[in-house]
Amino acid sequence: MCIDALLVAAAREERVVAWADRLPPIDVVGMNAGMRARVRFYASGGDIDEAARTQIERVVSSDGEAHPLSVRLEQLVVKAAYHFGGARLVVISAWRDKAGRHTTGDAVDFKLEHVRAGELAAWLRGLPRVGVGVYTHPRTQYVHLDVREPSYHWVDASPPGITWREAQLRDPGAAKRDASYEPDMDLP
Repeated sequence: MCIDALLVAAAREERVVAWADRLPPIDVVGMNAGMRARVRFYASGGDIDEAARTQIERVVSSDGEAHPLSVRLEQLVVKAAYHFGGARLVVISAWRDKAGRHTTGDAVDFKLEHVRAGELAAWLRGLPRVGVGVYTHPRTQYVHLDVREPSYHWVDASPPGITWREAQLRDPGAAKRDASYEPDMDLP
């Protein structure tokens, strides 16, 4: 009986680790530097591949230098890409100087190819401990995502280069969702 239990446990562990092997690489495009990469964010064992993180951080930067981003932020962006069928990740802006959560590496403005900004934002608002802003002007059409406590969501119809007042989106389930957060929720 003891040997059977060990074999079952080993088979279960192998299945758990195998999820990372089944994930295809993600295409990442950085709009500012015009760089592209195809990366596997998770290594075979399910750990985050640090070389892939550095590659993403370099591609999405405005100057071709890798600026550190929050691990959780990167996990959530990758999770979104996988949720939408491995959609190409197009980053408008990530780390930038004197720009709130972007300066600390806790925010990214992005879109997923062939996914409407409103649809992406609606899905992201279902995650705990995030800030999600959707920019709806016809010349913007992207989503801001940041990691924070507590969650906060908004919509902004400002044209590029102009700041209007954003409108907060009410989310009655946010506090409960935030309280239930566990790090495994960030995995694809």
